[in-house]
Amino acid sequence: MRWSVSKSKMFSRCQRKWYYYELAAHARTKDDVRREAYFLKQLQSISAWRGSLVDTVIHNFITPRLLSHTLPNENETLECALNLMKSQISFGKERKHRSPHLTKSNSGNSYCAFYDLEYDGELKEDSLQNAEKEIVSALKNLLSSELLRNIAETNQYVISQRSLSFSPFEDVRVVCVPDMVVFFEDKAPLIIDWKVHFFGNSDAWLQLGIYSIALSQVTPHKDFPANFSDLKGNASKIDLVEFQLLKNIQRKYSITEQDVLDIEDYILHSSIQMRNLVNGRSFNDLDINSFQTARNPQTCGRCQFKKLCWLENENRKPEHMQQTLFEVL
Repeated sequence: MRWSVSKSKMFSRCQRKWYYYELAAHARTKDDVRREAYFLKQLQSISAWRGSLVDTVIHNFITPRLLSHTLPNENETLECALNLMKSQISFGKERKHRSPHLTKSNSGNSYCAFYDLEYDGELKEDSLQNAEKEIVSALKNLLSSELLRNIAETNQYVISQRSLSFSPFEDVRVVCVPDMVVFFEDKAPLIIDWKVHFFGNSDAWLQLGIYSIALSQVTPHKDFPANFSDLKGNASKIDLVEFQLLKNIQRKYSITEQDVLDIEDYILHSSIQMRNLVNGRSFNDLDINSFQTARNPQTCGRCQFKKLCWLENENRKPEHMQQTLFEVL
Protein backbone atom coordinates (compact mmCIF):
# COMPACT_ATOMS: atom_id res chain seq x y z
CA MET A 1 0.00 0.00 0.00
CA ARG A 2 1.03 3.60 -0.62
CA TRP A 3 1.20 5.67 2.57
CA SER A 4 1.67 9.38 3.16
CA VAL A 5 1.38 11.57 6.23
CA SER A 6 -1.49 13.57 4.67
CA LYS A 7 -3.49 10.40 4.00
CA SER A 8 -2.75 9.18 7.51
CA LYS A 9 -4.12 12.40 9.01
CA MET A 10 -7.14 12.20 6.74
CA PHE A 11 -7.79 8.62 7.83
CA SER A 12 -7.64 9.57 11.52
CA ARG A 13 -10.08 12.46 11.05
CA CYS A 14 -12.55 10.70 8.79
CA GLN A 15 -12.25 7.19 7.39
CA ARG A 16 -15.10 7.92 4.98
CA LYS A 17 -13.19 10.82 3.40
CA TRP A 18 -10.15 8.56 3.05
CA TYR A 19 -12.37 5.98 1.35
CA TYR A 20 -13.53 8.49 -1.26
CA TYR A 21 -10.11 10.07 -1.74
CA GLU A 22 -7.91 6.97 -1.81
CA LEU A 23 -10.16 4.10 -2.85
CA ALA A 24 -13.21 5.41 -4.70
CA ALA A 25 -11.97 8.30 -6.84
CA HIS A 26 -11.26 7.15 -10.38
CA ALA A 27 -10.98 9.30 -13.50
CA ARG A 28 -11.65 6.62 -16.11
CA THR A 29 -14.62 4.59 -15.01
CA LYS A 30 -18.25 4.05 -15.95
CA ASP A 31 -19.22 4.13 -12.28
CA ASP A 32 -20.90 7.52 -11.72
CA VAL A 33 -20.09 7.65 -8.01
CA ARG A 34 -16.40 6.86 -8.51
CA ARG A 35 -16.08 9.41 -11.29
CA GLU A 36 -17.85 12.05 -9.21
CA ALA A 37 -15.49 11.26 -6.34
CA TYR A 38 -12.59 11.95 -8.71
CA PHE A 39 -14.01 15.37 -9.66
CA LEU A 40 -14.66 16.25 -6.02
CA LYS A 41 -11.15 15.13 -5.08
CA GLN A 42 -9.74 17.99 -7.18
CA LEU A 43 -11.56 20.73 -5.24
CA GLN A 44 -9.54 23.26 -3.25
CA SER A 45 -10.58 25.99 -0.88
CA ILE A 46 -9.30 29.45 -1.80
CA SER A 47 -6.74 29.29 1.00
CA ALA A 48 -5.44 25.90 -0.16
CA TRP A 49 -5.37 27.12 -3.76
CA ARG A 50 -3.38 30.17 -2.71
CA GLY A 51 -0.72 27.94 -1.20
CA SER A 52 -0.54 25.59 -4.18
CA LEU A 53 -0.18 28.55 -6.54
CA VAL A 54 2.80 29.84 -4.57
CA ASP A 55 4.30 26.33 -4.69
CA THR A 56 3.86 26.28 -8.48
CA VAL A 57 5.63 29.64 -8.88
CA ILE A 58 8.51 28.48 -6.71
CA HIS A 59 8.80 25.22 -8.63
CA ASN A 60 8.46 26.56 -12.17
CA PHE A 61 9.92 30.06 -11.93
CA ILE A 62 12.19 30.43 -8.89
CA THR A 63 13.91 27.04 -8.74
CA PRO A 64 15.39 27.24 -12.28
CA ARG A 65 17.01 30.57 -11.31
CA LEU A 66 18.46 29.07 -8.16
CA LEU A 67 20.03 26.32 -10.25
CA SER A 68 21.85 29.00 -12.23
CA HIS A 69 22.90 30.67 -8.94
CA THR A 70 20.77 33.76 -9.44
CA LEU A 71 17.79 35.29 -7.69
CA PRO A 72 14.72 36.01 -9.80
CA ASN A 73 13.59 39.57 -10.28
CA GLU A 74 10.70 40.46 -7.95
CA ASN A 75 8.58 42.15 -10.61
CA GLU A 76 8.99 39.22 -13.00
CA THR A 77 8.12 36.75 -10.25
CA LEU A 78 4.98 38.64 -9.25
CA GLU A 79 3.94 39.01 -12.88
CA CYS A 80 4.31 35.25 -13.30
CA ALA A 81 2.21 34.64 -10.18
CA LEU A 82 -0.57 37.05 -11.15
CA ASN A 83 -0.78 35.70 -14.71
CA LEU A 84 -1.03 32.18 -13.32
CA MET A 85 -3.68 33.33 -10.87
CA LYS A 86 -5.81 34.80 -13.68
CA SER A 87 -5.39 31.65 -15.76
CA GLN A 88 -6.43 29.35 -12.93
CA ILE A 89 -9.39 31.50 -11.88
CA SER A 90 -10.64 31.46 -15.47
CA PHE A 91 -10.20 27.69 -15.69
CA GLY A 92 -11.91 27.20 -12.34
CA LYS A 93 -14.87 29.47 -13.07
CA GLU A 94 -15.60 27.53 -16.25
CA ARG A 95 -15.34 24.29 -14.25
CA LYS A 96 -13.16 22.82 -16.93
CA HIS A 97 -11.93 20.12 -14.55
CA ARG A 98 -15.21 18.34 -15.33
CA SER A 99 -14.56 18.33 -19.06
CA PRO A 100 -14.21 14.76 -20.37
CA HIS A 101 -11.45 15.88 -22.73
CA LEU A 102 -9.27 17.72 -20.23
CA THR A 103 -6.86 16.22 -17.71
CA LYS A 104 -4.30 17.64 -15.34
CA SER A 105 -1.49 16.68 -17.69
CA ASN A 106 -2.92 18.33 -20.79
CA SER A 107 -4.23 21.39 -18.94
CA GLY A 108 -0.82 22.47 -17.71
CA ASN A 109 -0.54 24.89 -14.82
CA SER A 110 -3.99 26.35 -15.53
CA TYR A 111 -5.74 23.34 -13.97
CA CYS A 112 -7.82 24.39 -10.98
CA ALA A 113 -11.06 23.37 -9.26
CA PHE A 114 -12.66 25.49 -6.55
CA TYR A 115 -14.60 24.15 -3.56
CA ASP A 116 -16.47 27.46 -3.29
CA LEU A 117 -17.89 27.14 -6.80
CA GLU A 118 -18.99 23.55 -6.25
CA TYR A 119 -20.78 24.16 -2.97
CA ASP A 120 -21.49 27.90 -2.80
CA GLY A 121 -21.92 28.59 -6.51
CA GLU A 122 -19.55 31.56 -6.55
CA LEU A 123 -16.07 32.84 -5.88
CA LYS A 124 -16.33 35.90 -3.67
CA GLU A 125 -14.37 38.77 -5.14
CA ASP A 126 -13.11 39.97 -1.77
CA SER A 127 -11.76 36.47 -1.03
CA LEU A 128 -9.89 36.44 -4.35
CA GLN A 129 -8.50 39.91 -3.76
CA ASN A 130 -7.31 38.89 -0.30
CA ALA A 131 -5.71 35.76 -1.77
CA GLU A 132 -3.89 37.90 -4.34
CA LYS A 133 -2.50 40.17 -1.61
CA GLU A 134 -1.29 37.16 0.37
CA ILE A 135 0.30 35.53 -2.68
CA VAL A 136 2.22 38.74 -3.36
CA SER A 137 3.22 39.07 0.30
CA ALA A 138 4.40 35.44 0.52
CA LEU A 139 6.57 35.73 -2.59
CA LYS A 140 8.02 39.07 -1.53
CA ASN A 141 8.99 37.62 1.85
CA LEU A 142 10.63 34.66 0.16
CA LEU A 143 12.56 36.71 -2.40
CA SER A 144 13.91 39.08 0.24
CA SER A 145 14.96 36.30 2.62
CA GLU A 146 18.54 35.53 3.51
CA LEU A 147 17.67 31.85 3.17
CA LEU A 148 16.89 32.12 -0.55
CA ARG A 149 19.92 34.33 -1.15
CA ASN A 150 22.17 31.79 0.54
CA ILE A 151 20.67 28.94 -1.52
CA ALA A 152 21.24 30.86 -4.74
CA GLU A 153 24.87 31.54 -3.88
CA THR A 154 25.98 28.22 -2.38
CA ASN A 155 23.82 25.37 -3.68
CA GLN A 156 25.33 22.43 -5.47
CA TYR A 157 21.92 21.34 -6.78
CA VAL A 158 18.25 22.11 -6.06
CA ILE A 159 15.16 20.01 -6.61
CA SER A 160 11.56 21.01 -5.92
CA GLN A 161 8.30 19.07 -5.82
CA ARG A 162 10.20 15.83 -6.44
CA SER A 163 8.51 12.63 -5.31
CA LEU A 164 10.57 10.52 -2.90
CA SER A 165 9.60 7.07 -1.66
CA PHE A 166 10.89 4.28 0.54
CA SER A 167 9.60 1.04 2.04
CA PRO A 168 10.10 0.84 5.81
CA PHE A 169 8.02 -2.34 6.02
CA GLU A 170 6.86 -5.09 3.73
CA ASP A 171 4.02 -4.00 1.43
CA VAL A 172 4.17 -0.40 2.70
CA ARG A 173 5.57 2.31 0.45
CA VAL A 174 5.88 5.76 1.94
CA VAL A 175 5.50 8.48 -0.69
CA CYS A 176 6.22 12.16 -0.05
CA VAL A 177 6.93 15.29 -2.07
CA PRO A 178 9.16 17.83 -0.28
CA ASP A 179 8.72 21.41 -1.41
CA MET A 180 12.45 21.86 -1.89
CA VAL A 181 15.65 19.91 -1.30
CA VAL A 182 18.98 21.75 -1.52
CA PHE A 183 22.30 19.93 -1.86
CA PHE A 184 25.61 21.55 -0.93
CA GLU A 185 29.19 20.51 -1.56
CA ASP A 186 30.47 21.11 1.95
CA LYS A 187 27.48 20.62 4.27
CA ALA A 188 24.38 18.52 4.85
CA PRO A 189 21.37 18.75 2.52
CA LEU A 190 18.53 21.07 3.45
CA ILE A 191 14.83 20.23 3.17
CA ILE A 192 12.39 23.16 3.14
CA ASP A 193 8.64 23.12 3.66
CA TRP A 194 6.87 26.30 2.53
CA LYS A 195 3.74 27.25 4.48
CA VAL A 196 1.29 29.87 3.24
CA HIS A 197 -1.10 30.46 6.12
CA PHE A 198 -1.34 32.43 9.34
CA PHE A 199 -2.13 29.60 11.74
CA GLY A 200 0.33 27.18 13.29
CA ASN A 201 1.00 23.66 12.11
CA SER A 202 1.90 21.17 14.80
CA ASP A 203 2.56 18.52 12.15
CA ALA A 204 5.51 20.34 10.56
CA TRP A 205 8.08 18.37 12.54
CA LEU A 206 6.51 15.03 11.63
CA GLN A 207 6.18 15.98 7.98
CA LEU A 208 9.77 17.20 7.73
CA GLY A 209 10.97 14.16 9.67
CA ILE A 210 9.36 11.84 7.12
CA TYR A 211 10.95 13.85 4.32
CA SER A 212 14.37 13.44 5.87
CA ILE A 213 13.95 9.68 6.30
CA ALA A 214 12.78 9.40 2.70
CA LEU A 215 15.78 11.36 1.41
CA SER A 216 18.19 9.27 3.46
CA GLN A 217 16.73 5.98 2.21
CA VAL A 218 15.69 6.75 -1.37
CA THR A 219 17.58 5.23 -4.26
CA PRO A 220 19.56 8.20 -5.69
CA HIS A 221 17.94 9.81 -8.71
CA LYS A 222 20.13 10.18 -11.79
CA ASP A 223 20.60 13.91 -11.24
CA PHE A 224 21.53 13.70 -7.56
CA PRO A 225 25.08 14.87 -6.71
CA ALA A 226 27.75 12.16 -6.57
CA ASN A 227 28.35 12.74 -2.85
CA PHE A 228 24.71 11.96 -2.04
CA SER A 229 25.64 8.34 -1.21
CA ASP A 230 27.39 9.62 1.94
CA LEU A 231 23.95 10.41 3.36
CA LYS A 232 22.56 6.88 3.10
CA GLY A 233 20.68 6.00 6.28
CA ASN A 234 21.65 9.21 8.08
CA ALA A 235 18.38 11.12 8.32
CA SER A 236 19.55 12.91 11.47
CA LYS A 237 22.25 14.72 9.46
CA ILE A 238 19.76 16.52 7.22
CA ASP A 239 18.83 20.12 8.02
CA LEU A 240 15.10 20.90 8.13
CA VAL A 241 13.37 24.27 7.78
CA GLU A 242 9.72 25.28 7.85
CA PHE A 243 9.25 28.71 6.26
CA GLN A 244 5.98 30.44 7.16
CA LEU A 245 5.92 32.78 4.17
CA LEU A 246 3.03 34.99 5.28
CA LYS A 247 4.47 35.50 8.76
CA ASN A 248 8.01 35.66 7.35
CA ILE A 249 9.12 33.23 10.06
CA GLN A 250 11.55 30.34 9.71
CA ARG A 251 11.62 27.39 12.09
CA LYS A 252 14.51 24.96 12.13
CA TYR A 253 13.99 21.32 13.07
CA SER A 254 16.16 18.27 13.56
CA ILE A 255 15.53 14.60 14.23
CA THR A 256 17.52 12.07 16.22
CA GLU A 257 17.97 8.36 15.65
CA GLN A 258 15.27 7.77 18.27
CA ASP A 259 12.96 10.14 16.39
CA VAL A 260 13.45 8.04 13.27
CA LEU A 261 12.36 4.94 15.19
CA ASP A 262 9.34 6.78 16.60
CA ILE A 263 8.30 8.02 13.16
CA GLU A 264 8.64 4.54 11.69
CA ASP A 265 6.51 3.22 14.55
CA TYR A 266 3.86 5.84 13.74
CA ILE A 267 3.91 4.80 10.08
CA LEU A 268 3.61 1.12 11.04
CA HIS A 269 0.57 1.58 13.29
CA SER A 270 -1.15 3.94 10.83
CA SER A 271 -0.63 1.63 7.85
CA ILE A 272 -1.82 -1.40 9.85
CA GLN A 273 -5.10 0.41 10.65
CA MET A 274 -5.64 1.24 6.98
CA ARG A 275 -4.73 -2.23 5.78
CA ASN A 276 -6.93 -3.97 8.35
CA LEU A 277 -9.94 -1.93 7.28
CA VAL A 278 -9.50 -2.80 3.61
CA ASN A 279 -8.32 -6.34 4.41
CA GLY A 280 -7.10 -7.09 0.91
CA ARG A 281 -10.52 -6.59 -0.68
CA SER A 282 -11.06 -4.96 -4.07
CA PHE A 283 -13.11 -1.78 -4.26
CA ASN A 284 -16.25 -3.60 -5.41
CA ASP A 285 -16.11 -5.84 -2.33
CA LEU A 286 -15.83 -2.97 0.16
CA ASP A 287 -18.78 -1.79 2.25
CA ILE A 288 -18.77 1.99 2.65
CA ASN A 289 -20.51 1.60 6.02
CA SER A 290 -17.33 -0.01 7.36
CA PHE A 291 -15.65 3.39 7.10
CA GLN A 292 -16.49 5.66 10.01
CA THR A 293 -17.58 9.23 9.40
CA ALA A 294 -16.05 12.24 11.14
CA ARG A 295 -17.13 12.97 14.69
CA ASN A 296 -16.40 16.68 14.32
CA PRO A 297 -19.07 18.54 12.29
CA GLN A 298 -16.47 21.10 11.21
CA THR A 299 -14.62 18.32 9.40
CA CYS A 300 -17.84 17.50 7.54
CA GLY A 301 -18.59 21.13 6.79
CA ARG A 302 -15.42 21.71 4.77
CA CYS A 303 -15.12 18.26 3.15
CA GLN A 304 -15.18 18.16 -0.66
CA PHE A 305 -16.92 14.76 -0.61
CA LYS A 306 -19.87 15.74 1.56
CA LYS A 307 -22.46 15.62 -1.24
CA LEU A 308 -21.57 11.98 -1.92
CA CYS A 309 -21.42 11.15 1.76
CA TRP A 310 -24.88 12.63 2.38
CA LEU A 311 -26.30 10.66 -0.53
CA GLU A 312 -24.86 7.47 0.91
CA ASN A 313 -26.45 8.33 4.25
CA GLU A 314 -30.08 8.02 3.14
CA ASN A 315 -30.14 11.34 1.29
CA ARG A 316 -29.83 13.36 4.47
CA LYS A 317 -29.90 17.10 4.09
CA PRO A 318 -26.83 18.99 5.34
CA GLU A 319 -28.69 20.30 8.39
CA HIS A 320 -29.75 16.80 9.33
CA MET A 321 -26.23 15.49 8.88
CA GLN A 322 -24.72 18.18 11.10
CA GLN A 323 -27.35 17.56 13.77
CA THR A 324 -26.62 13.83 13.71
CA LEU A 325 -22.90 14.46 14.10
CA PHE A 326 -23.49 16.78 17.05
CA GLU A 327 -25.63 14.12 18.70
CA VAL A 328 -22.83 11.55 18.71
CA LEU A 329 -20.21 13.89 20.17
